[in-house]
Amino acid sequence: MMPVIQPTLLLIANHPQFIYLIKRYGERSGCQVISAGSVDVALELMVPEQPALVLLHVMLWPHDGWSALRCLREHRETHNIPIAIISALMDEARARDEGAAYWLWQPVMYTDFLAALTATGVLPPSHFYPGAKQGS
Repeated sequence: MMPVIQPTLLLIANHPQFIYLIKRYGERSGCQVISAGSVDVALELMVPEQPALVLLHVMLWPHDGWSALRCLREHRETHNIPIAIISALMDEARARDEGAAYWLWQPVMYTDFLAALTATGVLPPSHFYPGAKQGS
């Protein structure tokens, strides 16, 4: 039997309780979540970890989450990796304009987390909707 390969998610956040919550969501959905407290640390993790999705908390105190998004979009190692923005701010249009693939409202509910993984191709729709058929 071949081992199951877990998709890796890279969370850029620095609030311990939020990191804990997203790691729990990741475990529950069959993904591995690694975290970085800054975009610099995230960039160091990108090549060895090859994340399927970056989850970027825009309130990345004391950093600016928007400049982190721009940096990830412009960097040669990360420009093709989808980024989901996590925020309680009303800036979904800005996030899409600046290259985010998905928007997660905070507080993040588990079903919304799964929807983000499905919409960005990390998990197939059948994972989110157990009765769904592949290709339908």
